[in-house]
Amino acid sequence: MASVDLTPIIPVVIAFFVLAAIAGLLAVAAVVDLVVSSRRTRLASRQSVRTYYRGLSLSH
Repeated sequence: MASVDLTPIIPVVIAFFVLAAIAGLLAVAAVVDLVVSSRRTRLASRQSVRTYYRGLSLSH
C-alpha cells in the first residue's frame, strides 16, 4: 500500500483557515459598524432594534 504525503498541502490548508478567519472578522465588523452607525437614528425614532431592522429588511 502506498502512503500519501500530505506535508506539501499543510501550508495551503493553514492559509485557507487564516483567510476564512479574517473574512469572518471583517463580516462581524461590518455588522457591528452598521448597528452602531444607525443607533442614533433608531433612538431618535424611538424604535426597538428588532422593529428598526425589520423595517430595513422589508424595504429592500
